[in-house]
Amino acid sequence: MLRQLDKTMRAYQLYEGKTTNPTYAKALDAARAAFVPLWARTDRLTLQVEDSQFLWCGVPVHVQEEKASDSLPWTLYKDGIREITCTPGFEASDLDRFLAVIPKVRKSQAGVDDLITLLWEQDFEHLTYQNVELALDGVPIDAAAEPGRWPVTAGEVVENPADAIAEARSEADAEGRAGGSGAEDAPKPKGIVSMDDFDSAMYFLDEGEVSYLRTELENEYATDLRRTVFDALLDIFELQTDRLVRSEVVDHIDALTLHLLAGRQFANVAYLLREVGSVLERAREVHPETRDRLKNLADRLSDPAALSQLLQAMDESDSLPPSVDLQELFVQLRPTALGTVFAWLSQTQNIRLRPLLEAAADRLAASHTGEVVRLIADGDGNVAMEAVRRAGALRTAAAVGALGKVLNEPFRDLRVAAVTALVDIGTAGAMQALERAIEDSDRDVRIAAAKALAARVHRPALPRVTAAIKSKEIREADRTERLAMFELYGLLCGDAGIPVLDELLNAKGGMFARKEDPELRACAAVALGKIGSARAKESLNRSASEKDVVVRSAVARALRGRGE
Repeated sequence: MLRQLDKTMRAYQLYEGKTTNPTYAKALDAARAAFVPLWARTDRLTLQVEDSQFLWCGVPVHVQEEKASDSLPWTLYKDGIREITCTPGFEASDLDRFLAVIPKVRKSQAGVDDLITLLWEQDFEHLTYQNVELALDGVPIDAAAEPGRWPVTAGEVVENPADAIAEARSEADAEGRAGGSGAEDAPKPKGIVSMDDFDSAMYFLDEGEVSYLRTELENEYATDLRRTVFDALLDIFELQTDRLVRSEVVDHIDALTLHLLAGRQFANVAYLLREVGSVLERAREVHPETRDRLKNLADRLSDPAALSQLLQAMDESDSLPPSVDLQELFVQLRPTALGTVFAWLSQTQNIRLRPLLEAAADRLAASHTGEVVRLIADGDGNVAMEAVRRAGALRTAAAVGALGKVLNEPFRDLRVAAVTALVDIGTAGAMQALERAIEDSDRDVRIAAAKALAARVHRPALPRVTAAIKSKEIREADRTERLAMFELYGLLCGDAGIPVLDELLNAKGGMFARKEDPELRACAAVALGKIGSARAKESLNRSASEKDVVVRSAVARALRGRGE
């Protein structure tokens, strides 16, 4: 296990702890796996640290003779660590932080925090250690030191606190017996504290009081001090009418906001933005300039430049804030932030950031549909595409006019997305806007529009569809587009369209009669099947014995089931 731990530490230094590097990830997994056999035999691993080796129960288990910076025993020993203890769970929660601390010590210069300080800052859950204070010259290092013993100082003998307390009690009892009953009434010398003053002090509390104290302690530790600081600042702003005091409060709030954003404390920033609005409503005699500075805090955070820097920092980060915190922040931002979020959805390289931005964009768009409509006409194609999609997902009827204008845009993908959005909206105005897409220059747009109108059976589109199936372009179109157009025509025309379809399917005979393309005739049969009336079946029956297999198969299917 120790050899693998040393290898993993070297890999960490080589690849700077990048978890995406496959070599380091493999070494880290191997180190974690090396602990498993140990925990099968023991629930506590205690190692004594010497300058060139680790000892377990007095037996050397890992030796590195050279006292160099890359020696793990020497790195621990030179900073005063004499014993380390690991318990199950160290490899899961504490190993990463331990691997990060050791390289810092190896590269540190004079005046930088030592290993003891760095380990203390990590607050490990499954790692404890014992150390000696190297700064006390002449103080002997007691190798047999035990928890609870008094610190060793020069010229003193180490004694156990329990022995000292017992001795003090014995002396007090002896004095009491010597003084008799009058000793209790004698005044105590100043500065002398009796142990009896503290006996059973904790046991004066009943169960309810202990429970109350425990609850209050838990609440105290659960309180976010950052919010407490904000509350104090906002209380000062509300109660103090002096302009200079309020201006200073706003300066502090600005500085703390930047600090929290850098630390990704988005929930606290959202809390601040909510509270600012309430305070401005209650505060009296606020100078207009000071009011504007505090009120415009959300505007400054929503500015594209500031918000882009924040999103870029998250895009380049290995760790991300909770989705709930990010959504709370975006809800408090101005609608102008929506365009920046839409732009970053198409350019982010962090696959874990994308779902967070998607959720934030959905929530922000639902709150500001007017901004979504405005962004449909944005000059950035990626922003416009996201706005079109959100308008369709939200079924925003107010976006129909803007989506209709998109159908005239030169970008094919944007027009296809606009057709989909109009279908999702599904109002009469949306269907009317879709009619123009029947004559679009792009095949995919025309097909999407035809299928959408067929799904809604939008009869006002019949004139455009009739013109489309009679045009020369339909004869040059591929089979998919032909089928889509003729199916739509069959659903909309009714018996009034049978003569047009019958002329295509059942061309007049004769030596010099021009025969239509078999696939076009098959499409006409499909349209007649969609009509499904007695006249339509009569027209189909006239071609039931057609020699061309494509036409005959289409007629047979149309007669069986309305052209499906």
